[in-house]
Amino acid sequence: MPRVRTNLPPAVRSLRRRRGWRQSDLAERSGLSRDIVSRVELGQLDGVTLRSVEALARSLGATLAVDLRWRGADLDRLIDRAHARIQAAVVRRLREAGWITHVEVAFNHYGDRGSCDVVAWDARTSMILVVEVKSRIGNLQDTLRRLDVKARLGSVLAAHVGVERPASIVRALVMTDERSTRRVLVSHDALFGAFRLRGRAALQWIRRPAGGPLGLLWFEKAADSSDSRTKRRGPAS
Repeated sequence: MPRVRTNLPPAVRSLRRRRGWRQSDLAERSGLSRDIVSRVELGQLDGVTLRSVEALARSLGATLAVDLRWRGADLDRLIDRAHARIQAAVVRRLREAGWITHVEVAFNHYGDRGSCDVVAWDARTSMILVVEVKSRIGNLQDTLRRLDVKARLGSVLAAHVGVERPASIVRALVMTDERSTRRVLVSHDALFGAFRLRGRAALQWIRRPAGGPLGLLWFEKAADSSDSRTKRRGPAS
């Protein structure tokens, strides 16, 4: 990780000192060597893996957020386009399966505020599907926490789209179909225990919803809609 502009070195050092730990104490608690702890605190990050940095953060009671910067606001616009394409693919998939969909449903309920990427209603079962779309991997715990809030407020979101007393609320997480995303899912599988139906099983449930699974997880490609090959194949599951 050379030439990285980050507050990581002073942050790790300050949090360690706040706990009254020596570098060896932090090394022991994080399962790393004292040399790695020292290098991180000195900003010598070349060769230090993200997994090691995440272990340090977790041991200090902190969370790791990795941001990539490119050409000022251009990267944000690029990410927004990827998010919009995945969101559109989700809406298209749900509508083809008979769901009525609403996007960017805003809520403000006793201090919980924000918007839900997709809220879908199945008239056959009166189920509400609350969908979180992720075009990039950031803070996984924060993503899951926010989805938990939206699922808990499922009845509120349902009322916003004109549905009273839904039979059940089902949460769904849709992530960009990339190798890096799938690797993150594998390496953090314990965090996704609530998502019982994944991939093809989740898509089959969407076509024939029944019961109330704890959660769905599937992948969609953020391909440009002008790509004719993507149009022929449809989004990947």
